[in-house]
Amino acid sequence: MRKSIRRRRRTAIFAFCCVASLAGVGYWFTHRQSPPSASAPRVATPLNVAPTPVVASTNPPTAPALLSAETSDAGSTATPPNSSAEPAAEEILKPRDGRGVESATGPPGPNSDRRDDTGGTIERKPPPATDSPQIEPVSSGNASIDASRQLMNAGKWIEARRQLSDLLSRGLKPAEQNEARALLTQLAQETVFNRTIIGDDPLFATHVVQPGENLTVIGSKFKVPPEAIMLINGIADARKLRADQKLKVPQGPFHVRIIKSDFRLDVYLADTYIRSFRVGLGSQGGTPEGAWRVKERLENPTYYPPASATDKRIIAPDDPANPLGERWIGLEGVEGDAVGRDGYGIHGTIEPDSIGKAESAGCVRMHNEDVALLFKLMMPGHSRVAIGP
Repeated sequence: MRKSIRRRRRTAIFAFCCVASLAGVGYWFTHRQSPPSASAPRVATPLNVAPTPVVASTNPPTAPALLSAETSDAGSTATPPNSSAEPAAEEILKPRDGRGVESATGPPGPNSDRRDDTGGTIERKPPPATDSPQIEPVSSGNASIDASRQLMNAGKWIEARRQLSDLLSRGLKPAEQNEARALLTQLAQETVFNRTIIGDDPLFATHVVQPGENLTVIGSKFKVPPEAIMLINGIADARKLRADQKLKVPQGPFHVRIIKSDFRLDVYLADTYIRSFRVGLGSQGGTPEGAWRVKERLENPTYYPPASATDKRIIAPDDPANPLGERWIGLEGVEGDAVGRDGYGIHGTIEPDSIGKAESAGCVRMHNEDVALLFKLMMPGHSRVAIGP
C-alpha cells in the first residue's frame, strides 16, 4: 500500500515538472523576437570629454580682423572620440584679445569701452579693400590727395599716412590742407590712439616689459610720458603692469605747432600730423613766437599772477576761480622771440568762450578736455612747441 502511494506521488511530481518545462519553453519561444517597448528608457553612458569650441563660420569677417599678439589654437575644431551623440549646434566664437577675453571685431578706438588694463598689444593685418572703412568721396580736387584717399580705402593706411604727411609739409592750398588734415585725423584714430599695430608702423615699437620696469622707466626710453603709453594701450592702473607684458609704445617725442592766425594747435608724432585743437592766445600779440621746450607738467596747478596783473591773488588748485583749469604745461623759450621768456605755458580755462580769440595774458588756452589729452603726450625736456604767425 505504501509503495503504491509513493509511486503515485513520484508520478504527479514528474508530470508537474514536465508541464512547467513546456510552459517555460513556450514563453521563451513567443517572446524571443519581440522588439523592446518604445517606452522603455535608454540609459546613456556618460563620457568624460572636455567641451571643445567649434568654429562655425568660414566666411571672411565684415570688419578688419584683430589678431592676438600671442596666437592660440583654442579655436581649432575637434570631435570627441567614440561619441554617438548628435553634434551640438555650431557656436560662433568672437575674436579674443591677448587674455582670451571675447572682443568685438574691429579696431578699438580711443574712446572704446573695450579697453582693458592689460596693455596687451594686438596686431592687425591691413584689411582687404571691401572691409576697409570707406572715406566719403568729398574731394578738394587735388589728385595726390585723392590717390591717398584710395590707399585708405584699400586698407593701406600707413602708406596713405606717409603720403598725406608729405603733402602737408610741402604746402597746399587752404582747402587742400583742411582735407589732408581731416584724412590724417581719421588715420590717427586707427593707427595711433589705440593698441593695435597695422603692419610695420615706423611710429611705434613693441616693448616687452622687463622685471622691475615701470611705465615711467619705459616712457623715458621712448621720450613719452607714462600717460601716453597708458592711453594707447588702454591701461587703467599702472600698478598692474607685469613682466613679459607687450606694450605698443610710440617712438617719441610728440611735438606741437601753433598757427596764431588760425588759433590752431597741431600735434605731431615725429614728422607725422596727428590732429588739431582750437586755442586761445595772448591779447595784442602777447604770445611770443619762436621755439619752446616743454619744461614741466602740473595737474591741478596753483595760479601765481604775473607781475603785470592787477589782481595779485594766488589762487589754489580746484578753486573755481583758478584760470588755469586742471592742467598746466610749462614752457621755456629756446629760439626766436621765445628766448629768455618765463612764465608761459599751455593750460585749460574757465572761460571756454575765449577759445579762438586773443584774450589771454600771453599763454595758450585750450578747452579742458583738449588740454587733458595733450598733457598725456607732452614729455618734459623733449617735446617742443613751435609758435608761428
